[in-house]
Formats: sequence, C-alpha cells, structure tokens
Amino acid sequence: MKSRAANFAREALFENVGLKIVSILCAFGFFLFIRGAERAEMRFDVGVAYTPPADVANRVLVKEPPAEISVKLVGPRTQLESLPRDLGTIVLDLSSGQHDMVQIDPSMIPNVPPGLRVDEVFPSRIELRWDDVVSKPVPVQVGRTGDPPVGYTVRGSVTTNPEAVLASGPKSIVALIQVARAQSFDVTSLTEGYHTRQLLLDLPPEGVAFDVGSIEATIEIAREERLSAFKGLKIDIIGAPKATAAPERVTVKVRGLPDVVASLEADQIAPYVELPPETDLTKPGSVRARVKVDIPNVDAEVEPKEVTVKW
Repeated sequence: MKSRAANFAREALFENVGLKIVSILCAFGFFLFIRGAERAEMRFDVGVAYTPPADVANRVLVKEPPAEISVKLVGPRTQLESLPRDLGTIVLDLSSGQHDMVQIDPSMIPNVPPGLRVDEVFPSRIELRWDDVVSKPVPVQVGRTGDPPVGYTVRGSVTTNPEAVLASGPKSIVALIQVARAQSFDVTSLTEGYHTRQLLLDLPPEGVAFDVGSIEATIEIAREERLSAFKGLKIDIIGAPKATAAPERVTVKVRGLPDVVASLEADQIAPYVELPPETDLTKPGSVRARVKVDIPNVDAEVEPKEVTVKW
C-alpha cells in the first residue's frame, strides 16, 4: 500500500516535468500581466518654487507658497511603482507682485509619463499675501552695563554714530520698529576720558534689514563730583566800601570732587564785584557788575551773575 502511494507521488511530481514547469511560468506571467495592468493610485511630492518680483517693484511676500504640494496619480500599478516619490518642482511666476491666489492645474505637474493621470492636487489653490517694501530711519539705542571704578562716574548718555539706521522691509513690520538696539556698552574699569567702541546691532525682525550691522558708540567717564549750594552770601564791593549791591546777597553753586566740596564752609566763600577802573566815586552813580568768586579746585557758579552797584 505504501509502495503504491510513493509511486503515485513520484509520478505526480516528475512525470512530464517540462510541461509542468512551462505551465507554472505561464501562470506566473499571467499573474504579473494582470497585476501590472491593474489600476491603482499613489501619492507623490512636487516641490514649489517661484519667481519673485524685481527689486524696483518694491513688493515682498509675507505669506509664501508652501515648499511642496502633494499629487495623486492614477494608472497601472507597475508604472506608478517605478516612479520616484519626488516628481520634481514647479515654478510659479509671481514677478508681477500682484497675485493673491494661484490655481495649480494638473497640466502644471512635471514628469508625469504617458499612461498616468493626475487625479488630485493638494492644495490646488495657493493663497498669497503681499506687502509694500518701505524704508524708514530708526534711532539707535545703546544700553550700559557695569560701573566705573570708585571715584569715577558716567557723564551724560552714550552717543552713537550714526544716530539712526535705515530699516527696510515689509511696511506692516517696519512700521512697528521703534529702535535699533545695539550691544550694551560695558564701562567696567574705564577711567576719565572719552571711550569709543564698535558695537553690533541686534538682528532686526525677520524680513527686515538694517543698512549697517554695527555702530560706533562713545561714552564719557568723569571724576565723581558733588554739587552743593551756598545761599544768602553777602557780596563784597572791592574799592568802594560805602557802595551797595542790589541784590546784596547771592547763591553760589559749587561742583567738584566729593571730599573737596564736603570740606567747604560758607564763611570760606566770598563773592565780590570789582568796579571798572574809570568809575568816578566822587558823585552818585550806579553800574552793572559781574559777581566773582574764587574757590580753588572746584567749579563755582553765582546766581544771579550780575548785580547793580550804587554809590
């Protein structure tokens, strides 16, 4: 019984082997033919580029097209599977600077071989947003960091060259820019004198450009000073002891090193006037005279600067 089964299996496998192989190949070829002719659909990527307007048009895109779109192709499966996933790039003509919307037509899709059909484009409509390109001057702003050594102080504010830079870009963005900020000026260890440095500007908002990338900043460091006012000081009239001054008392403001100013007392400050040499004191008269004061190592200012002297 076992021998008969073995003989049957042997005959089934090896009898007419050539014919059986041909049959199998025909069946496989028929399968490939049917599968190749089978209709299918697949999605592919298409890059998007565009031709911008010329500079003289003064137009700029603030909402650009997408970098790529997706398309669905329909056709024989084997033909679809032989294509690369990226079909290429379409170039949109936006040189007029006026289009608010672009319709993507199937005929615009590149590298679609015969036998395949573009069934869907996504997105099929590309919306654009334009803005005018404008320029305006923007003042430069420089901050300050650190402190000078003890006994020194910053006098005034930081000055810049140029004082303003030109910002160019979309009108809607440029209109919002109030200042162009630069790096902070570090005054640590600086002593008396003017100090100048080249400072980089912070980057402007995206889409905007400054006409320069850096500015020159200058700051003055002076010795630390103290200001003190001595009020109600009586005026001495040199050479005319009987003459009077109106007003007869003044205020003297003293500015200098803190320790020098702090050591001053009111009785050390003597405001005076000197009459012109040609003044005739033998008969009544009057003259406007400038009030003077001599105080070493400080700057002194008298208020009022002039008084009327009568004799």
